[in-house]
Amino acid sequence: MGEDNIEPYWLAPGPMTRYPAEGGTWEYGFWNAKVRSYYTADQSHGSTVKLGNKESRSIDTAAGKKSIAELWAVQSDKDDQYFYR
Repeated sequence: MGEDNIEPYWLAPGPMTRYPAEGGTWEYGFWNAKVRSYYTADQSHGSTVKLGNKESRSIDTAAGKKSIAELWAVQSDKDDQYFYR
């Protein structure tokens, strides 16, 4: 198998910041050896991150506080997914 047959996969670089239509601020991505999903909103909320078959889901978080979902990671071919609720 030659180098031309290798397809690199990378975890989503981070932090990325979005401002959902529902309100609040959502930060997510891979940085400092973790995949992360952080969400801060003016109502009860939460966040989730998935990496391969692992999942981290925050508790239901109070308005104005940051929900935190994190998993340790290294750059790999795992399927990283990020969510807020």
